[in-house]
Amino acid sequence: MAPGRKLHSEKVTHKKNIYVILGWTAVPVLLLVIWQLAAVRFDQPWIFPPVSKVLIQLAHPLRDHFASGSLLSNTAISILRVLIGFILAAGVGVSLGLLLGALPSLRGLVEPLVEILRPLCPIAWLPFAIVVFKLKTLPQLFGWDFTHTIFDEVQLGMVFVLFVGGFFPIVTNTLDGVAGVRRNYLQLARILGANRRQTFIHVYLPAAMPMVLTGLRQGIGLCWFVIIAAEMMTGTDSGIGYLLMYAADMSAMDIVIAAMIIISINGALLNYLMRGLMRTLVKWQKKET
Repeated sequence: MAPGRKLHSEKVTHKKNIYVILGWTAVPVLLLVIWQLAAVRFDQPWIFPPVSKVLIQLAHPLRDHFASGSLLSNTAISILRVLIGFILAAGVGVSLGLLLGALPSLRGLVEPLVEILRPLCPIAWLPFAIVVFKLKTLPQLFGWDFTHTIFDEVQLGMVFVLFVGGFFPIVTNTLDGVAGVRRNYLQLARILGANRRQTFIHVYLPAAMPMVLTGLRQGIGLCWFVIIAAEMMTGTDSGIGYLLMYAADMSAMDIVIAAMIIISINGALLNYLMRGLMRTLVKWQKKET
């Protein structure tokens, strides 16, 4: 690269980094100042609480609220529910997507059903899940009524809804990734004498990896979105979504906004972790190819 062009590239990168730093520091601080001034002028904390009251709630995550648990305990319950539903969706979705992509005849049989069910909003499955699973929990699935652990808060119906929410973006992205493998890769594998298993492991799987990871990223984001909505439904007595709605009924807007901040931070953190996983595995893919 020419020195002048390299210098210009470095300046552009430096300028971009400055904007990123400002976006993470100056802009949030400015919004907090505007929020605090508006809340003081409005002077109705039961509707629009000042920043200081919200920060007090966030600074005491173990404080119990209305005998329904703390911010931390309810957040932990929501995260556990999401992880269980997402892991099940990822296991089934990736496996089925790889299988359908590698076997066109099976894809022709199963894909129409997937396309029919995919547009259905996961929340629409809640009434079905409530009727089928009632209020049974994960330990009861294995014959234990109560384990006196956090797993007693994991309802099977909620896990099913989370599974549905994460399954479809994962399976469709995986399927598209496998179906998009270049024919010359497959022909080269056959010429080199690769059997079906070797072709699947060394051609289909690495080539489809970017789309698989995209599906996983979309899936976990949708699971987090679904759990918050599901916990606002009747019959739930724990989770950060439940606490948010309960606090709203009690006009405790400082707790409501604190819960909203926690929800957004956790959603962003899950997205960041999936992006990190994507970067790691894509590097691995490039090294292998």
